[in-house]
Amino acid sequence: MTTADTTPTPAHDADQIHELRERMITRMWAINALRTDQVAQAVRAVPRHEFASEFAADEVYDMNAVLRTRFGPDGETTSSVSGTWVQALMLEHADIGPGMRVLEVGSGGYNAALIAELVGPDGAVTSIDIDPAVIDRARDCLAAAGYTDRVRLAVADAEHGFPDGAPFDRIIVTAGADDLPPAWTDQLVQGGRLVVPFSVRGFERIYVFTRSSERLLVGEGGDVAGFVRMQGQGEHVQRQVPVAEGVTFTTDADPLPDQDKLAQVFIQPAHEEWTGVRMGPREFFATLQMWLATDMPGFGTLTGDADALGHAPMPGQRTPALWNGTSLAYLVLPRVSTDPDQWEYLVRGHGPNATTLVDSLVERVRRWDTDHRGGPGPRLLASPDLPPGDEVIPTRHTYLVARWDQPLDTPRLDWEADPET
Repeated sequence: MTTADTTPTPAHDADQIHELRERMITRMWAINALRTDQVAQAVRAVPRHEFASEFAADEVYDMNAVLRTRFGPDGETTSSVSGTWVQALMLEHADIGPGMRVLEVGSGGYNAALIAELVGPDGAVTSIDIDPAVIDRARDCLAAAGYTDRVRLAVADAEHGFPDGAPFDRIIVTAGADDLPPAWTDQLVQGGRLVVPFSVRGFERIYVFTRSSERLLVGEGGDVAGFVRMQGQGEHVQRQVPVAEGVTFTTDADPLPDQDKLAQVFIQPAHEEWTGVRMGPREFFATLQMWLATDMPGFGTLTGDADALGHAPMPGQRTPALWNGTSLAYLVLPRVSTDPDQWEYLVRGHGPNATTLVDSLVERVRRWDTDHRGGPGPRLLASPDLPPGDEVIPTRHTYLVARWDQPLDTPRLDWEADPET
């Protein structure tokens, strides 16, 4: 059972709303979340406060504010109105034009209204959610904002898309996913775009997948995301192994590592090696996480604080780690200088083969530093037909390959040239 926020509705002043909205739009242009006049005009046209009437206007029109509207019994957010900057960015990535048919997976009303502005009177917008209460709320909000006849609402599990409205020119997913159900590809037109907050081994980025062929999606992305997780059949259940007090290893390995063996290895003395790769304040390191997650067998993440891990973990309490069955290695980020402020990646390892595993992780960090630091991150190829291999990442429905070195204008796999081989 979920519960809704019953906070009294604050009054919204029209002049204040106009000023706050224009300030928000100006800020989104400045950070490049807005890139086209079409999306900016949609943001200006849709009264966001009608979709968050229980919140104060300055919060509603704060581009960063995530407006949480529904919660599970454990207090976790199950539905929200995302920050306007990320909604605008996803719409820019989607490149929605007049007359298009668009499916939104994960409802709330506001984003669907923005899409309705972009597709115009000749387009079609369908918004689905697994929670009937979310759909009821979206229906009321859309009515209050004047969009009743411009958005089709339905209770449905994202796993199956919405066959009754397919095919779609665009599919926009507003819940975090770590898999690509076949329905999403099947219901997308050839050349259509799927925009989704997609998680690869625990690291979520906004990806734009294009349907390249019948069973191949080609994804480009890189924007860091943090969305309410998918519910229903596509809900992700983390596979975790307790390692020590306050330390947990998360992995997609099957079978899971043996808990006793991991714990026994972790308490052994650590072998450490500095990488020589340093970071300054506010430097972007997300591509390093993806580089390791998509390129190293035995990859997982450790959660734990500095006391448990020996040094400060990477920000976000998600420490890249490797487990090879006998030894464990992981990446930490101690502060090494205060004038100027600098941090340096350090690899720690435990177990009989710790030195080899540590050397491998150090080499990958250095390779990222020379080849990919400051770059766009990987292109993802997703298909159920990918051949097996160390570089292939399995998910429940498909297989992924990360392409770091191939030009973006050549989305081609060797097996794609001759499907009979």
